[in-house]
Amino acid sequence: MVLALPHLDSEAIITAESSQYEELQQQYMDLLQIKNELEESCIKKDKLLRDVQQALAEEQAKREAAEKEKQLLEERCKQLQKRVELLEKCFKESMIQMKEQIKREREVLLKEQNKRIERLEAQMKNMANNRKSAKNYPTLMVMADDSEEDIPQPSWWSKICELIQELCSLIVKFFSCG
Repeated sequence: MVLALPHLDSEAIITAESSQYEELQQQYMDLLQIKNELEESCIKKDKLLRDVQQALAEEQAKREAAEKEKQLLEERCKQLQKRVELLEKCFKESMIQMKEQIKREREVLLKEQNKRIERLEAQMKNMANNRKSAKNYPTLMVMADDSEEDIPQPSWWSKICELIQELCSLIVKFFSCG
């Protein structure tokens, strides 16, 4: 915009226009400066937003990984619990079987012991009868079943120890297979 003043000379008009031009140019430079500052501010804001989004994404990934790991650990724990329950069940069944086997072996040994006692009683009775009939002539009576009594039989304690060792080896094998 140019102002023409009648009492000013041409030099004054050029000075007035030049000062307006400089003022407009200063305002334009100020606006460019503000525009540059706004652009920098927007760039910083965008970078900050990207950083926050990236941090949130990383945090979400960590949370998901932790949740997955938690689920895997819970599943492993359930598997181990089932395995322990199975081992307890097998151990109880083995103990029952071992007790039944001990009971059967005890019955067999008691029967054998009763047979031996009956044989000894019969031998003693025969010897007494032979003494009476021989009238003081001692004779030696050897029974065919005497040879069985010379064979040493394992004691109850040794059989129980053997069964316990066998049970332990079965338990070790079971744990090493699973």
